[in-house]
Amino acid sequence: MKSNAFTLIELVIVIAILAILAAVIVIVINPAEYMKSARDSTRMSDLQVVHKSIGFYQADGGTTMGSANTVYVSISDSSSTCANLGLPTLPTGWSYACVTEINLRKTDGTGWIPVPFSNISFGNTISSLPTDPTNTTSTGNYYSYVTGGSWKLKAQFESSKNLSMAVKDGGPSVNSYELGSDLALGPIIFPDNWIKVPGNSSFGTSDFWVMKYEAKCVDSTTNTPLTTPDTGYNTYSNSTTACTGTKYPASAVNGYPIANISHNTALTYCQNIGAHLLTNDEWMTIARNAEQVNSNWSTFVGSGYLYSGHNDSTPYVALQADKDDTQGYSGTGNSTGNQRRTLTLSNGSVIWDLAGNVWEHVQRSVNNVGDLTNVFNPLPACSDAVDNWGWCQYGNTTAPYVSSWTADVVRNSVGSSNTDWNSTQGVGQVYTWKNGTSKSTTVFLRGGNWSVGSPAGAFALHLY
Repeated sequence: MKSNAFTLIELVIVIAILAILAAVIVIVINPAEYMKSARDSTRMSDLQVVHKSIGFYQADGGTTMGSANTVYVSISDSSSTCANLGLPTLPTGWSYACVTEINLRKTDGTGWIPVPFSNISFGNTISSLPTDPTNTTSTGNYYSYVTGGSWKLKAQFESSKNLSMAVKDGGPSVNSYELGSDLALGPIIFPDNWIKVPGNSSFGTSDFWVMKYEAKCVDSTTNTPLTTPDTGYNTYSNSTTACTGTKYPASAVNGYPIANISHNTALTYCQNIGAHLLTNDEWMTIARNAEQVNSNWSTFVGSGYLYSGHNDSTPYVALQADKDDTQGYSGTGNSTGNQRRTLTLSNGSVIWDLAGNVWEHVQRSVNNVGDLTNVFNPLPACSDAVDNWGWCQYGNTTAPYVSSWTADVVRNSVGSSNTDWNSTQGVGQVYTWKNGTSKSTTVFLRGGNWSVGSPAGAFALHLY
């Protein structure tokens, strides 16, 4: 007799196939990324509704828009200045504004956006003010509004696939959705143009945020990254005009990188914006992460060379960045070769000019002796032992190479993971007093600049 029922083996096969299909679907969809994208869609929709409603309000003759030089945020607080939220530090002349939870969504001008939409003569076009789907300071995901006759709304994107829209919206932030009648309004502050870096237990770091671009000096009265005073090399001369008062350092695409700045001043500037100067442990976390990503090499990890940025003196000046991360050769006159200025991290974040373009001040702590500027320690010695400053290779196969490291400058704390890699692999070199003599120097400068050539790289270390 023939049976129409499934056999046990057939059921097992069907279940196995379904399990495989389910796994494939999960991998393809990526639930976490899908949820991020969904929240981003809500953010865009929310801001578009508010943007249109503000337009209707102004078209109806409304003039109550709020106070200039004020950042209104979508998170409630008992303090009208948002004092309890731990928001990013604002530049001189700017302040935050918050309302209580009971008023947060009101549309009569007492909500977090101080526009009385309820006064529109043909009827209120928005029933309640939206808030970000996450709406927390810890993630940077909250809405903000600034005004000054014109206005701007802003929301931080989560999904990497939406960053192209953030780049193309016309605003200065490459990771925020910006909408309004003047997208230049408002200060450039964290997390605008910052990226998240995966931590590395070998260097004692948890996940942290770092500027995506080299720091520029921004004028808070115009919200413009500055190009003057110029050192003559397309860098901002901080020794001529300090980036203080109504000026502040920010991660900006345009403007000239800050130069002619002392180590202690760099420390202070970072503290002034509620951050700290990158430590060597953090630098190494970024560099060691980047060295293990195939796309950062001319072929693949360990084969060919790691891209080492603008360092070939062509042109003989620093370069501004580009909002489009696919334009890593921007300004170099190249489309291939080692002059690519971008490095991609394992989480997909892209950082500009870690190598080349402009030297970066870096704190030595914690895996070095500390960020001191008056320690007289022997410097790493070179195999040619010349009684002078000069460049030495990391790897010990090409002379001159670092033949003797010190307790302060340990190779594993400053170099690539592969001890044989040198400037042929694009990692950079070490600038030291080549016979290892003690010198009054401990400041770390890293990465290289526009004229260093082959010694530049993600692990380049300048000890002069």
